[in-house]
Amino acid sequence: MKCLVTGGAGFIGSAVIRHILADTNASVINVDALTYAGNLESIPDAEASARYEFAQVDICDFAALSAVFAEHQPDLVMHLA
Repeated sequence: MKCLVTGGAGFIGSAVIRHILADTNASVINVDALTYAGNLESIPDAEASARYEFAQVDICDFAALSAVFAEHQPDLVMHLA
């Protein structure tokens, strides 16, 4: 299963990503614009995982977000941005 998480570098999103990577076999696509609230240091072990991808995309950018969906084709979306 592929999970796309918006706001994955935020407080709640990073906790969800840590949980998915630690406790499931699912893959995660983290979509975050990395504004004032986003910090990739909240998920320090994620980059080392083959099940993790990061896309620095603003969810208001329709073309960029569409490209992420086309490339990764997620099974599940968790909108936490």
